[in-house]
Amino acid sequence: MKVSLATEMAPPFGLVAHFFITGIVFLLLSAISFIFLVEDFSGYFISLHFAAFAHLYLLGFVMMIIFGAMYQLLPVVLEAPIFSKDFAYVQFYLYLIGLVMMIGGFTFDNYFLFVPYGGVITYLSIIIFCMNVFLTFKRLDTINIVGKYLLVATAFLALSVTLGLIVGLSLGHGLFEISVNAWVQAHMIGALGGFVMMIVMGVSMVLIPMFSLSHGFNDRWIRIALPLHTVGILSAMLSFLFELSWLYKSIALGVTISSIVLYIIQMFLILKYRVRKQNDYWIKNSVFALLALVLSMGLIALSIVTDNTSFSFAGGFLLLFGFILCFIVGHIYKILPFLVWYDKFSPLVGKQKVPLLHQMVHTKIADIQTFSLVIAIGGLTLAIAFNLFGKAFLIGSLLMLVSICLVIYNIGYIFIFKIKDEI
Repeated sequence: MKVSLATEMAPPFGLVAHFFITGIVFLLLSAISFIFLVEDFSGYFISLHFAAFAHLYLLGFVMMIIFGAMYQLLPVVLEAPIFSKDFAYVQFYLYLIGLVMMIGGFTFDNYFLFVPYGGVITYLSIIIFCMNVFLTFKRLDTINIVGKYLLVATAFLALSVTLGLIVGLSLGHGLFEISVNAWVQAHMIGALGGFVMMIVMGVSMVLIPMFSLSHGFNDRWIRIALPLHTVGILSAMLSFLFELSWLYKSIALGVTISSIVLYIIQMFLILKYRVRKQNDYWIKNSVFALLALVLSMGLIALSIVTDNTSFSFAGGFLLLFGFILCFIVGHIYKILPFLVWYDKFSPLVGKQKVPLLHQMVHTKIADIQTFSLVIAIGGLTLAIAFNLFGKAFLIGSLLMLVSICLVIYNIGYIFIFKIKDEI
């Protein structure tokens, strides 16, 4: 499937920029918040402080970036425009208001009642996104494998945020009598494993071959992974909602891990066929992200065998930061320069000299950032796994914050890039 990142059917760059810029701000705030998570990793996992951090990082950064990327990539992948660009703008502002209310409620005890109200607003915004996606798919006669991943992922998003809304209303007003811990875990599995992971798996089949110039590979592994991952995640969510035994949960986990293994095989198969051999910051981030995914699955499996919660926390951290963060950062370095170039410089083609895409990224800063992030994530994973919550955790957290600041510097460099800077 041959694609580009911008066509006449793609939305205006300003829409995508809304999500990307806001997402990066939330990334910085979540990195600062992470420094103060020592007690949560070493003690009780589900706390208000951890909930604030999780919403800053997952809803503020990860989801914002995914929403922006979906609005850009979905019309290109499906070869059909988004159903409504106006809905997308409405969704952004509702989402931002609701998210700020929820994070404020989790952070400040006096404003805890903001959580359910912010949750309702956030829920409505996400439902607008889901309906926009579903109505876009309704226009299609056929759906390719990437489209199937994006469609199923959106269905998981609608389901998981509904569970999150129920939890929020139950905590704030006692509206439902539920096992909060079990429902929170089902909510997280649906959001992370169902939506985020399936989005990554789907868009990987577009972005990885395109940026590596890979051709002639077989995509059967990713096709087999789709039903396995769907069944595994859905089964895991149900096992927590209905508080089934660990046997059912283990089977669901096994099926899910099997699908992720197939995804990893598919990715390395694609990279094996790559024509572009240079090991730049994109390939370094991508390969480390895949290796982190493998190690995170191993740590989670080991935690089940040994009944060691520290290994599960370390595996979760490695999944969130080693895999998801590195995957997103690596692709921002490729996607954002193209979008800015297309918006700012493409009208100048043939009239004056325009920059090459790699000139719009400060490569030395990107290399330093990648190296520092890998070191920080490796150190923090060890600290969490072996309960080293003193200087080791603090140094790793600060180094990760420095690395994220370098990401922000490079993003600013891309946005304000001027022709006279490099050419």
